[in-house]
Amino acid sequence: MALIRLLTLVTFMTASIAAWADDLKVEVSAPSQVAVGRNFQVAYVANGDAESVTMPEVDGLTVLMGPSVSRSASYSVVNGKMESSKQTTFTYVVKATKTGTIKIPPAKISASGKSVTSSAITINVVESAAAAQSQAGSSANAKSNDDDLFIRQVLTRTSLYEGEATQLVTKVYARVNLSQLSDYAPSKLSEFVVSDLSDSNISFKTEYVNGKEYQVGEISRKVLIPQKSGKIVIEPCSAEFVVKRRVRRSGGGFFDDFFDDVQLTRQTVRSPQVTLNVKPLPEPKPAGFTGGVGQFKFKVNVSPLETKVDNSVQVRVNVEGTGNLKLVGLPKPQFHQDFDTFDPTPKNNIADGANGASGSRSDEYLIIPRRDGKFEIPQMQFSYFDPQQGKYVKLTQGPFTIDVAKSDGTAPQQGGAVSFAGSGPEKVTYTGSDLRYLHRTNTLSGRGDFFVFSPLFWVLILIPIVGMVVLFFIFRQRAFDNANAGLVKSRKANKMARRRLKQAAKYIKEDKREAFFDEVMRALWGYLSDKLTLSLSELTKDNAREKMASHGVSQEAADSFMSLLDECEFARYAPANLSATMDDVYRRAAEVIEKIEAKK
Repeated sequence: MALIRLLTLVTFMTASIAAWADDLKVEVSAPSQVAVGRNFQVAYVANGDAESVTMPEVDGLTVLMGPSVSRSASYSVVNGKMESSKQTTFTYVVKATKTGTIKIPPAKISASGKSVTSSAITINVVESAAAAQSQAGSSANAKSNDDDLFIRQVLTRTSLYEGEATQLVTKVYARVNLSQLSDYAPSKLSEFVVSDLSDSNISFKTEYVNGKEYQVGEISRKVLIPQKSGKIVIEPCSAEFVVKRRVRRSGGGFFDDFFDDVQLTRQTVRSPQVTLNVKPLPEPKPAGFTGGVGQFKFKVNVSPLETKVDNSVQVRVNVEGTGNLKLVGLPKPQFHQDFDTFDPTPKNNIADGANGASGSRSDEYLIIPRRDGKFEIPQMQFSYFDPQQGKYVKLTQGPFTIDVAKSDGTAPQQGGAVSFAGSGPEKVTYTGSDLRYLHRTNTLSGRGDFFVFSPLFWVLILIPIVGMVVLFFIFRQRAFDNANAGLVKSRKANKMARRRLKQAAKYIKEDKREAFFDEVMRALWGYLSDKLTLSLSELTKDNAREKMASHGVSQEAADSFMSLLDECEFARYAPANLSATMDDVYRRAAEVIEKIEAKK
């Protein structure tokens, strides 16, 4: 019984081939408008079992792939009668190479030794994908293949203040089977400080757009902090996907019609541009404003407030909160001239988040009083703009009074010893044991045999005298050098710089970029301050070249020094791919210090 049914089916199909060939009709489909350089499909659909297609060559079009063949067949029995239908689709992937109106002449389709021609079609090729999109109208009127795969860029906030954070989220919407993201060209964001919150993997979820179900995946998520006011246009981004498409086998066998294969094609999509409205910060800006936008707390800690001469005091300036924390400048305390001050040590604990950076930043200063008295650190003010309140907030700390007592000048008496204040911090103590017993002897010598006034006597007398004179001049010169603090700092400048660079080298191994560049800048500024015997408050980027020139530093060494400073300052906040490598900066820092040492 099964054999009879199979023979009946084969006989019916054989008899129907001629009828399919006689009634064969072909329709051609292609987008009415494409962008130059963009891939698109031209499909010839025959309502029968077609064998081959010949697409004419067209000036301005390049065939990239095809034809790929897919076949489908359906059979049904109605009231004892068997009805069947077949369809063959030939698909070409082509690319437009020039703009203008391109006409594709009719193609020839062969079936059972006969040929049928399709109708001609006209395609309008425009300059860019953005122009094609604007001329084609809204997405609701786009071709179905454009509706099946597209990307969008969405701003979580489209209106905000300068320095305030927003998020730019790029998503892909797909109704086709995506294999992979083969290429992604993000938008240029040169007018923003950017933090990347993207995940390495794209996870999809179901969403409905205009009543259609899409699989939606997040390609990129970035936090943007605008650095200027006005309307900022974010240009489109583009992405290329590998799409899986199922096509029928074309082997010609009976069972091949019931199986299909997977075909991989590349499809590039482009997002529309988006506009961000950035409002300027109100004027006038208050004193102590260093660019902070967000919500912050400000605290200054001075410890201890009571100390003695030559003992160290720590001053910690701290700002914490959420906003553009990486761009906030910390207030600088003013110290009395009788304090030795050292470069601040920055300590940052910052994490990127949806509303910008959150955490804390601090500078720790080490100061040493050189005389006694009461000294005041003036009041410090920190101002920031709170976008939630729409106004500036002023925070103050201090003033702080440091009570410096004299160092101990007299050591306590112990065991009957008498202590005298010397010229230095150390004391000279006599134990009272300088009396000696008389030495008795029965041996007497004549005058000529006396040791006193003999040549050996005078030699032994002169040796300690000469030694004392030499030691006097040596210690006198050393005391003079120690008194000249500037000379001591200048001689130790290279040693101190290398010590700081050694700490920077540890940050390279730990891959702490921001800490590394901070440490290199501290090493360079500290070396220049010590070498030129100038305080850091006297050195700025504007006068550093002039100061180096006046101290005999060559122009070449000064240029290298300033260039490296600029590069370090930029690299602290620049993205990794725009900043210099830490190994190269470390090497150049050591070389520029050697240059100044050699030329000075």
